[in-house]
Amino acid sequence: MVDPKNPGAVDEIVHLGDHWNEEGLRAHKKEILALNQEIGRLFKRAYSYLAAAHLFLEEVRSYYRETGAFNVGAFDKLSLDLTHEIFAGRERQTENPRARHLFATAITPDGTVSYLDTIVGHLKKRYIINGDDGTGKTTLVRRIMDAALMRGFDVEAYHCALDPSRIEHLVIPGLNLAVVNSVEPHYYKPQDGDVVVDTMTCVRPVASEALQAERDTARELYRRCVEEAVEFIYRTKKVHDEAEAYYIPNMNFQDIEARRQKVLARILELAQEVNGQHG
Repeated sequence: MVDPKNPGAVDEIVHLGDHWNEEGLRAHKKEILALNQEIGRLFKRAYSYLAAAHLFLEEVRSYYRETGAFNVGAFDKLSLDLTHEIFAGRERQTENPRARHLFATAITPDGTVSYLDTIVGHLKKRYIINGDDGTGKTTLVRRIMDAALMRGFDVEAYHCALDPSRIEHLVIPGLNLAVVNSVEPHYYKPQDGDVVVDTMTCVRPVASEALQAERDTARELYRRCVEEAVEFIYRTKKVHDEAEAYYIPNMNFQDIEARRQKVLARILELAQEVNGQHG
């Protein structure tokens, strides 16, 4: 849901409620209210499990940091070497580079869905970052993004569906390349010409079996929580479909189609105005 920031002046509201049969919907008010209440309850459960999944994933990530196994100096050198390899000799693209923030994956009623291959598969070059959670992969992606922006390149930053504060993948259209974090649940198989960067080279082995067992338990609980969240989202979708069954017979789709054509005509009209101003 997006609220208009400047209604009338910039934003226009299209209210599809103008095209429903209110009397027909009121006849099923009790059922609709009950279904919407259940939808709210199921969503709450789903988000609780997603929060727990994030908590356990953070436990997995903390393993290398807390054991002192992560070599910060080696990682910084890896970051600098990769930055130099990507940008050495490249001319600045623009004085005001822009970053588009997007998602390549989502947690859906059908599980985790990824369109990563659609986004990066056609590009000329890909840098695939391999390594365990907690070995600096998203930090590396963010450093490359910052380097690209400082050097005047527009970027597309693809965020993690579970933790949107993290940038998992990066596309630099001006260089026709991507930096891909190959990580559960969106592992990416390298293609011919791809460069694989392994952050495990910045990690020394941890001999303690007890610590490894702690990490593995946290990872298993993370996966289990994601599975439970997906199950609740799936159940939410089923209940939502039940609610929709009351709306579909009470919607005037002919009027909605006419409204769509009207909105489309308005959009094209505005586009012509903008093109006229720029022309």
